[in-house]
Amino acid sequence: MKPPRRLLDSTLRDGEQSPGVSFTAQQKLEIAALLDGAGVYQIEAGTPASSKREKEIIAKIVGNRKNSLVSAWARLVLSDIEHAIDVAPDFVHVSVPVSYVHIYAKLRKNKNWVIGQLYACLGLAEKRGARLSVGFEDAFRSEPSFLITVSRILLDFGVTRIRLSDTVGTATPTLCRTAVRDLNDAFGGKAELGFHGHNDLGMATANTLEAMKSGCMYADVTLRGIGERAGNCDLSELVRAASPSFDLGIKPEAARELTRRFDEILGKAGEPNDE
Repeated sequence: MKPPRRLLDSTLRDGEQSPGVSFTAQQKLEIAALLDGAGVYQIEAGTPASSKREKEIIAKIVGNRKNSLVSAWARLVLSDIEHAIDVAPDFVHVSVPVSYVHIYAKLRKNKNWVIGQLYACLGLAEKRGARLSVGFEDAFRSEPSFLITVSRILLDFGVTRIRLSDTVGTATPTLCRTAVRDLNDAFGGKAELGFHGHNDLGMATANTLEAMKSGCMYADVTLRGIGERAGNCDLSELVRAASPSFDLGIKPEAARELTRRFDEILGKAGEPNDE
């Protein structure tokens, strides 16, 4: 029996950051329905804090789904998390910066600020009864000791879903293997790790597959591999590569059909939007 691995599709969140891609509200609902019907385990539906309209669409996706879990994305900001909780997703996914570059150069903050914000956000989620998953932003350029410190805080609050994000696409399969195994060893299997890969060096699928082999339970994908800059791990490509080894809940032929139908929706891009 093949070991299970679960697909998290981020077409509606990271995928829409692809150059030239902008979905209408109807297209987002159609894409979510396709993913839901195809057996994709989880849909990352978007960022409720980005706009009132986006928040309304995500709430509809949550209300319409029949099979998939739905998550809403948030920065490590209390107001973002409030907006995400409002749409009643299965998970609020919080992005936590963990690399020196992102904390000090991008945000102009420090590690104490990250930890303080994390405690505040965890407290808010606990008060509101929201389930969190957490993504480590720029995880593969961070200090392993800081990852372990932050992870232990999460586990103390009962947050076990932790995503390692190759935010700038610099990881390699060897680095993914080492990082996943080291974290699993550090936590004794208490954390459910995921991997979010970018394709800047053309290795999003290879990195994702290696992370899965090393113990990651969740693999992030997008349809056609669309996403920020060079894109993300392609759903159909990963299903073809991983199906001989893992039970992904979706077969290669179903993934191909899903991609075909997505292409039809994407072909509507640029048509007048009468909303």
